[in-house]
Order: sequence, then C-alpha cells, then structure tokens
Amino acid sequence: MSNSTATTTPPRVDWAALKSWIAQKEAFESQHGQPAPLLDEEANAIAVILRPPPRAEPTLGGQNWIGALNHWLQCRSQKATFSDEARQDPRLGKAPELRWACFVSFDATNDKFPRPGHGIDPATPNAKSPDFTRKQDAKQFAAKCACEWLISNGQMLPSGELPKFPAPFGPAAAPRTSLPPAPAVLHVPAPATTSVPAKRAPSSSPPISITDIPRVKQEPLPSRSSPSPNPNKSPAPKPKAAKTPRTTSPPKPSSPTAAAAVKSNPSSASSSAPGTPAGAPISELPLTKQVEKLASRLNLPVPRYVLTEDPELGDFWHGRAEFDNNPLIPEDLGSVSNVYTKRAAREKMAQGILEWMLAKQDQRERKRKAMLGE
Repeated sequence: MSNSTATTTPPRVDWAALKSWIAQKEAFESQHGQPAPLLDEEANAIAVILRPPPRAEPTLGGQNWIGALNHWLQCRSQKATFSDEARQDPRLGKAPELRWACFVSFDATNDKFPRPGHGIDPATPNAKSPDFTRKQDAKQFAAKCACEWLISNGQMLPSGELPKFPAPFGPAAAPRTSLPPAPAVLHVPAPATTSVPAKRAPSSSPPISITDIPRVKQEPLPSRSSPSPNPNKSPAPKPKAAKTPRTTSPPKPSSPTAAAAVKSNPSSASSSAPGTPAGAPISELPLTKQVEKLASRLNLPVPRYVLTEDPELGDFWHGRAEFDNNPLIPEDLGSVSNVYTKRAAREKMAQGILEWMLAKQDQRERKRKAMLGE
C-alpha cells in the first residue's frame, strides 16, 4: 500500500515580484529624494528580515567595578550617586530595541562619569556615552570609569585597594596644597600649654592682692598717740631681722613716680626702718618686709619662717611661723602646706600673716577712735 499522505512543500517566494516592489520603492526615493512610504505591515516585515547588526559594547573585564567603588566609598566615608538612562533609538518597525546608559557622580566633588577622557572619546564631537543591552553592564561601565579616574589621581590602587597614604579627596582636587599646613596647626599649640610661668603665678599674685596697704601708711598712728614711739624703739635690737635676707630682694618701684619720690625725699630715708629701701612705700616692699614693719608698729614679735620640703613630692613645701609663743597671735597663723617652690611658700605665709596684722591694726584704730570720741 502506497503512502497516501502527500508531503507538503513550502510555498515558493515570488522573488520577481519582490524585486519589482523593491524597484518601485527605490524609484520613488530617487525621484522625490525622501524615504518611500511603507505600510505598518511592510515595515514590520522588513524589520524582521533586516535585523540591525548588534552594537559593539565596551569591554568590562572580569573585575567587579561596582564592588571596588563601593569599598572605596565606605573606607573614605564618601558618597556617590548612580543614575540610569533608558535609550530607544529609532529603527524600522514597531519594536525598537531598549538600551541602557548609566552615570555615577561623587557627592563631594560633583565629578560625573563617564565623561570625555574617561569612557567617552574626547576627539568625537557631541559623542554620547556608550549604552548597553543590560542595565547592570551599564552600571559596571560607569563604576569602571570612576575607578580608573580614582586610580589616576592616587586615590585607589589598580587592584582596587586603597593606598596606605591616600591624598585628600575634595572639590577640585586641591589635596596636596592643603596637606602641609595640617601638621603645623597640630604641633604648634602643644608646647604653649605646658609653659612654666603658670607655676610662678603665686609669686606675683600676693603683692597685687595687698593694694590697700598705702592707706595704712597714711594712718597717723606714730604722730597722734604717745605710746607709738616707744613700741618702735622697743624692738630696736632686732636680732631676728637678720634672718629675713633669705627672702627675695625687694623689687624695684613699679612706677616712675615712686622712683622720683625716693630721690626727692632724702629726709624720709633717714627716718625709715633699717634694712628697707629709703622712702619706699610699704606696699612696694616684699611681703616679709611688710610683715616686719607692721609687726614693729603693732608691738608684735617678728615671725620666724620654718619651712620643710615634702620628701615624696619634691620642691613642695610645708611652712609654719613662730612668734616666740606670743599669746596674742593665733597658733596656726601663717601655716601652709604643699606649696610649690620654697619662695612661693614663704610669700604665702607672709601674706596670711600680713592680712591678720592689718585686721589687728584696724581693730586697734577703731578702739582708739572710740576712746577719743572721734
């Protein structure tokens, strides 16, 4: 039995008719100078038959450029923004091919990639950035251009790692000009905060705090009361005053007027107490000398300063004042502890004693005025 099923053969294409149709379209274009009109069905059929050749896309290599860029951004605490761009170039038919381009920009510098010289040929005018069929490939290319720019500026190694000493990253890349001043600013102030004069403040502060002593000098105690001359003569031997030279030498007059007063008043020099500068106001003298003069005026013993260095701290001193067990003087008057430098400790002792003596003098003056009815 013979095979009854007839074999179907594909229909033959009328190539002659197709050539004639093509000739008509070519004649129309040559006559009118414009594309020949096509029906939608004709355009779709031609688009299927004549597919455009695939575009050449830039090579990306095997490295993960997106990962390398994200690693750099995290290590340098920087930010970058990716932006996608969809492109549909006009083509024959109703099914245009969708392609993608991508750009990345650094927030700190506003540098955007790809750009001419990095992903775009600078020799081609009005050149566009490459586009890709896959969106991920477009993003990889943008990251690749950004990483190559970072490598060329010393911000990244070719392996994708960061250099040990990367240049600063900022606007317009003025990194190397801003780098040298930084060490100077960091290192200059450090020595200034550890200067020694801060420890010498106690030696200069006591004379300033006794600014009211000139008023004591003007008190008319020696001239108005008869007992005053006798107390001044009673401690005439002054055997203990010889110990005072252990203090610092008296400072010079603080103003030109004080120096002029010394030269213009020689009579006061003869009446001044022995061992003190002639004509010098009491406030101009060292604290120990002020204590000595006021003690003589009040008929009190001149203190003897006993200083002991702390064995553990070193150059920290403890001090106590001895007044020959005078019952009028408090037991702990002039005592100090843990004062830096022997000189500062001695002056602090004298300051405390002087303040007590000034208060004692004011008390006696008030009693005198009350008795005289002034």
